[in-house]
Amino acid sequence: MSKKLIESKVTKLCRTRPCMIITTLHENGIINAGTFGAYTNVGPQEIAIAIGKSSHTYQNIKRTGEFVINIPHIENADTLEICAIKTPPTESELDHAGMTTEPATKINTPLIKECVANVECHYWKELDVGSHMLVIAKVICGHLEEQYLDIDGSIDVIKAQVPFGIRYPYPVYATLSNVTKV
Repeated sequence: MSKKLIESKVTKLCRTRPCMIITTLHENGIINAGTFGAYTNVGPQEIAIAIGKSSHTYQNIKRTGEFVINIPHIENADTLEICAIKTPPTESELDHAGMTTEPATKINTPLIKECVANVECHYWKELDVGSHMLVIAKVICGHLEEQYLDIDGSIDVIKAQVPFGIRYPYPVYATLSNVTKV
């Protein structure tokens, strides 16, 4: 079987990962929620996320120094689309999505109650990568519905049925199943 040489947007060949919704607080106290899929763990307590320089999420993180990563269930995949739409700072994407919040444990930014997992983060540092900033955060604490705790202490993405981004910007989401053990 022959392979086609791809020289543009090559990172799309490495694109399957769980989607997340980042919550931050606007200056006026209204909750901002944005959908993200470009991220990676960079240490045991650090995560790096590519965030557009002009986005409300980036501006809010820089101003407050904190944010929450919220991992939805596939039943809330429509929320990913609603949170991806640019909304004025006088409105919350979560109101449009019909989602509710609950207080975080160690920071001021609230968690999304309907999400299966939430991770409280503090801004640490950033790297300019062109149109985006690679924001690196220290993970402060996390919350996980107990039924989705995997044997290694992480989230069981299969049981939790978290949506993976298969295609962007024309969305296709999928969940993992039928894991083959080697």
